[in-house]
Formats: sequence, structure tokens, C-alpha cells
Amino acid sequence: MASFDGFSVFPYNRVMTERLLQISFRNALIGRQMATGGWSYGQASAQGDLEPTCLALLALRWDSSPSRARGLQFLLDTQNPNGSWPAFCGDDPEGSGLTALAVIALINSGELALQTERGLKWLLHSKGKESHWLWKWKFRTSDTHVRFNPDKYGWPWMTGTCSWVIPTAFSVIALKQAFVCCKTEEVDPRIRRGKEMLLDRACPGGGWNAGNGVVYGVPMASHLDATATALLALHGEEVDDVINSGLHWLERRVVTCSAPWSLAWSLLALDAYDRPVGSLADRLCDLSDPGRIRDSATLAAMILALDCLVQGNVFKVLA
Repeated sequence: MASFDGFSVFPYNRVMTERLLQISFRNALIGRQMATGGWSYGQASAQGDLEPTCLALLALRWDSSPSRARGLQFLLDTQNPNGSWPAFCGDDPEGSGLTALAVIALINSGELALQTERGLKWLLHSKGKESHWLWKWKFRTSDTHVRFNPDKYGWPWMTGTCSWVIPTAFSVIALKQAFVCCKTEEVDPRIRRGKEMLLDRACPGGGWNAGNGVVYGVPMASHLDATATALLALHGEEVDDVINSGLHWLERRVVTCSAPWSLAWSLLALDAYDRPVGSLADRLCDLSDPGRIRDSATLAAMILALDCLVQGNVFKVLA
């Protein structure tokens, strides 16, 4: 029998326990906010980081505290002139693959403003370098060590590099959330190409690696967070063999996982596909000391995972 603050917790009390943990996590997350309004990965850092800031804002999206308002202002102030966001405050003037996560945070915070529109415009024009005809030719003729179709491209981590799974997945989610019922001739093909890229890069054994499924003829090992994010982006699509294989791999692999970050993302993905996640929520609750979660991005992801059982899954989107 589990316990929380000295009180016995019976199964029927699980929802209350999770709610108490969310409050504890929320208070810890707010306590880690920097004077600038953003969040960093570690508490010792003096530089605001985009990923923990965006995840914190998503975790606090129903919050009316000054912390949320300060975080939103930090996010708006760090946008690059070209509409993108840097991965770290003051870096990456050409933009980073986390721009899509910033757009997701603004959309779910009710900030459909000029900054969001500029971010979406940047996303629509950002492409992996394999989209260029010269690189397509290179990957088809001389650089054939990596197995993928260069006609199916997504989004890179950094401008001028090839497509990667997580920035592509976040970009597809951002565009789906921004254009729910009015996908234009520019938006629809970009979403479709990103989904094609994700399906093309899946690992042969199920799930997704950070980049490609096969390199030098060797099948790559899948990663829990990359698999979960790709599945979230593909939610609402017709469930084919690749998606089914990814879901089955995730369900098998997460059983032995003890990392809070991977558990949280796995819960979010499996919840989106209506798979049972009660045991995953219990395991997250067992990792319930926020003081031991040093990474603010992980802390925010845990809040989002537990919150999805009560207030909805912030990453769940339709086709």
C-alpha cells in the first residue's frame, strides 16, 4: 500500500493523491522560475532555456498566478526577428527546432497573437536540408549509408541540417493545433510531408530513434521519448502497421523504464491512443519527491502527464 505524507492511500484515493502531487510539483516548478521569467534545465544555470520554459507554461496553462504571465512575457521577448525561437536565450539567431514547442505553448495559453503567427510562418518555411534537390541527389547516389527517402522531409534541429524526429513531431503538432479546420494549400502539404517523414524514419523493430531507423545497414534502437512524440504527432491518422508497431514497442518497453522523463512522455502518448495508463501514473506518483527531480523540463513533463488524466492531454490532436 502506498502512502503520501503519512496517510494510507487506497486505490479509490488515487485521483486525490495525483492531484496533491500535481500541486506539489506545481509549487516546485514555480519556485524554480528565474528572475527573467523563464526556466532553465538546472537550478544552477543563469540562462533561460526554451524547452523547460515551454513545458512549464503548458503545465501552468490553467494557472492565474503572476508566474505564468511572467513566463509568457519571457517567451514573447525571446522570439527572434525572423519569427523563430532560440533553444537558449540569446543564442541561435536563425532559429532552432524547438520553435514548434514555443508555438504549442502559445496556442495552449490562448496567445493566438502576432508572435504566434510569425512562429507559424517560420515553421512553414523551415525544412530539412534533404529537401533541396542537390542533397536529394547526394543521398540517392553517393551518401547511401543512411536509409531514408529524401523526398519525405521534416524539420531540423538547426537551420541547414537534416530532419530529425522530435522537431518534426512538434512541428506537425503545432501546425495541426493552429489549423484545426482550415488547412490552407500551404499548410496541408507541409503537415503531410512531415507525417510521411516520420513514417519513413521508423525503426524496423518498432518505434523511433532520434533520426533514422537504419544506418550502415544496422537497425537503430528506438528511444522512448522520440517514439512517444512521433506517435503524438501521428495521432488521428489511420492506424497502419508503423503506428501499431510503435504503440506495441512503447507498451513493451515502458514496463521496464524508471526514468521520469520517458515515463511522462510514454503516458502522454499512450493516453492519446486510449491505452490504459493507470499503472504508469502510479509509477510517476512513486517518484513523487520534486526535490529529487533536478531537471525543470522533466518536472513540467510529469505535471503534464498526470494532468492529462484529469484536464486533458495538451498534445492530443486530430488529423
